[in-house]
Amino acid sequence: MTTAVSATETGPRVSRAFVVRLGLGYLGLYSAVLSVALVTLALRVEDVDPRHKETSLAVVASLGALVALLANPLAGRLSDRTSSRFGRRRPWLIGGVLGGTVGLAVMAMVPSVVAVAVGWCLAQLCFNATIAALAATVPEHVPVSQRGMVSGVVGFSQRLAVPIGMGAAAQFSAGAAGFLVPAAVAVVVITLFAVPLRDGRAPSGQVPFSAREFFGSFWTDPRSHPDFGWVWLTRFLVFFAAVAPVPYLAYYLTSRLHISDGDVAGTVALLTTLNYGLSGVTAVLCGWLSDRAGRRRPFVTAAAVLLAAGLGLLAMSTALPWVYLAQALLGVGSGFYFAVDMALATEVLPNSADVGKDLGVINSADVLPQSIGPALAPLLLAVGSGHNYTALYLFTMVVGLVGTLTVTRIKTVR
Repeated sequence: MTTAVSATETGPRVSRAFVVRLGLGYLGLYSAVLSVALVTLALRVEDVDPRHKETSLAVVASLGALVALLANPLAGRLSDRTSSRFGRRRPWLIGGVLGGTVGLAVMAMVPSVVAVAVGWCLAQLCFNATIAALAATVPEHVPVSQRGMVSGVVGFSQRLAVPIGMGAAAQFSAGAAGFLVPAAVAVVVITLFAVPLRDGRAPSGQVPFSAREFFGSFWTDPRSHPDFGWVWLTRFLVFFAAVAPVPYLAYYLTSRLHISDGDVAGTVALLTTLNYGLSGVTAVLCGWLSDRAGRRRPFVTAAAVLLAAGLGLLAMSTALPWVYLAQALLGVGSGFYFAVDMALATEVLPNSADVGKDLGVINSADVLPQSIGPALAPLLLAVGSGHNYTALYLFTMVVGLVGTLTVTRIKTVR
């Protein structure tokens, strides 16, 4: 079996079949994770611990988020060093999704909060191992000239996974099916991607494995690889602007716009569909345009500006039509960002032999805003008389605008 190397700009173009299988892999995997994270986890915690459901859910969700944060770069590094006869990434792709399914089965079948926590942590550990290996296949197989298009397809799949995951949770929320049906779909699509993958072994001549070498490899000197650090920071800032306010949309509608409890769920569904629908379509279109133009940074700048405009409009809105316009701006802005997000990251990696680990580190910039945002939001909402959504959205807007400054510091990618 050949040694795996990163694709170059002059490397062979990947086929449409590869792109479709990759997109379906992301769609199935993220749908399985998000159906639990957004809906089924809360229902299961309420089922096994109705008296303390809020506290128990917070603990279980926090533990899972911590495991996800650590698992992605750790599993990526291990897959970088894998030299099995089945390839470098394939064992982690298939083994991870199977292990994640076991974790979801534990959650579904063992009626205790401890079991739910253990199962969710196992699921996050294993699914993130698959995510790390899946991401690493892009720089290893896709030439630079196609990475915008592929990044757009991946972004579309990730955005589409949210409504599909929520729909699956609503359809199968009762019993084990809510956990196992989405997981089974993920197993199928990941297997369909992994089996035909031309997967090589880890490069020969690596430093012998040791704990010191393993954990020391996660440090990347920003003086030697400044663009890697700037891409991480830009991703953190723009992703924070894109996702941090999302959990509070329903509360915003009832508190600021006085939408009735009976109407708020339908309104949130329409706004979410508008946001994610525009985001997915924009991601595919802008990914293609990015490849044609040979540019990445202008799309990130446009994304940050559009996100800031949408957040600023939410901060000032007093009527529902303005909220729809704000969500449209947020959707298009996030689409601009997801169109080039992966492409930009893959073009600043320090070492082609460590792409799994390095992309895992980059991916932590996605996870952290989802943890930091909910922690900061209550403090911002409490400013003044409370329920201060203006402060929440203006702060998030400023964070996004800072991303327009950090992206200009990236020098090796146009």
